Amino acid sequence: MHNVAMWIPALFLILVVISILVTYWQLTLTGLAIWALVAWKRHAAADTRPSYPRKPVQTRPVSKPVQTRPKPKPVQTRPEPKSKPQPAREMPAPEYLPRWTANRRLDAGREHAQWQKTFDSAAQ
Repeated sequence: MHNVAMWIPALFLILVVISILVTYWQLTLTGLAIWALVAWKRHAAADTRPSYPRKPVQTRPVSKPVQTRPKPKPVQTRPEPKSKPQPAREMPAPEYLPRWTANRRLDAGREHAQWQKTFDSAAQ
């Protein structure tokens, strides 16, 4: 009696494993059957002629002849001025125009310092 009680859990485990395998194969075969049925239906539907009129397949347009390179146009030049244009009024003398070079800035700084010194001494 002791030996039979030891085999009951092992037999139960074997039966559970077998039932899981049977269920897996049933689901696999059912899936294959559904897949084959859908593939067959699609194939059969693709063979029939449609009831609606089909548009013809659009082809590429006819190619245009090869275009040659355009001929270069002659370069246009500006016409020569008849007379030299004159300014609206005369420019000031060159000595009047400030030339802000580095030396001129330095001189301006010195001139301002000298003016400030004179201004401060006059205020006292």
